[in-house]
Amino acid sequence: MESENSKTITNEMIFEELQNIRTQMEKMQADIESLKNPVGEFTSKWVDTYDVMRMLRVSRRTMDNYIKEGKLTPTRIKKRNYFEVAQVKALMKIPDERLLSYGVDVPWLREHVRPFLEMGDD
Repeated sequence: MESENSKTITNEMIFEELQNIRTQMEKMQADIESLKNPVGEFTSKWVDTYDVMRMLRVSRRTMDNYIKEGKLTPTRIKKRNYFEVAQVKALMKIPDERLLSYGVDVPWLREHVRPFLEMGDD
């Protein structure tokens, strides 16, 4: 026989406690994920001069001109310039209105190249 002071544990109480544990575990997992690479966010948002030159395919002189014109704003750390990736992407000329895709562009190219092929080698 049970005493009057003892509590009965119901399935709802167990389920509620399991939900609390699950929530805490998810929070801990998110915290662990954020600690895996604390430098990753910094390195993915900043690049040095030579990386920018490769990304934009420009010379050192052009880089100096971009800085002089205010198109790029360097942040100087230990005698080296670093640039925000967002600024570099703004200088890249990527057409937004027409993205290349096999299903759309190949038929388009065939249609526009066909007249030249039909002309022959005259």
